[in-house]
Amino acid sequence: MIASIRPRFVPSLMIAVVLAAMASAGCDIVTADLRSEESTEWSKTYTLDPAGSVEIGNVNGKIVVEPSQGNTVEVRAIKKARGATPEAAKAALERATIVEDVTSSRVKIDTKIARMEGIVFNGGNLTVEYHVKVPASAEVKFTTVNGGVEIAGLKGRVVAETTNGGVTARDVTGQLQASTTNGGLDIDLAKFPEGGVKLECVNGGIKVRLPRDAKANISASIVNGGIDAGDLSIEGGESSKRHLEGRLNGGGPRLQIQGTNGGIRLTGR
Repeated sequence: MIASIRPRFVPSLMIAVVLAAMASAGCDIVTADLRSEESTEWSKTYTLDPAGSVEIGNVNGKIVVEPSQGNTVEVRAIKKARGATPEAAKAALERATIVEDVTSSRVKIDTKIARMEGIVFNGGNLTVEYHVKVPASAEVKFTTVNGGVEIAGLKGRVVAETTNGGVTARDVTGQLQASTTNGGLDIDLAKFPEGGVKLECVNGGIKVRLPRDAKANISASIVNGGIDAGDLSIEGGESSKRHLEGRLNGGGPRLQIQGTNGGIRLTGR
């Protein structure tokens, strides 16, 4: 009599084969599911008091900012979504809504994205990209989670924050505070602001370009990476590969830079 032998490991093997097949097909599933793209635009224009403020909060997408003419605030949002069909992509667009909180002294815009039930293979199939014009002297704050912030030509107090993306500032002259977790900071100062500059970056390089005749007290530190001050005439304090304290042209408002992974580079213009 021959005893029957039951294969103890076949179920596990079958599961492994199925999982491997699913994994290998995963990219094709995502690609096939998001072949259609739809987009729409939302735009508004507001009038702001001379001492007013503007705040834009985004989730998935970049924010691009430049000066406007006079006291107007112009906000243009481009919503893009992908789906398996044109109908699905259009339905995905409806998940993104723009919420306004507006008075004569403040313009506050927030992006809200509704959650979808069930499994979502690709959370990046819906983006909102902002193009904003604000009075050059307005106090502003721009934040986004997945995307960068690009600013040019502003004179008022600026706060720019992002989680996954970089911050770029060109020809700014007002007090500046910029931070990012994953991304870099690229800052070009037309003049050094009386309110100072504070920069923070966890993963990414930090570049600062400022006038050679600017007067500033500089404090810069990096955990992993180096600090290069170029040919700037920084005096006194402490100077090492990862820490810099000193006075530029005799000292002035504070330039504070903190980084974790990446380098810090200071150059004159």
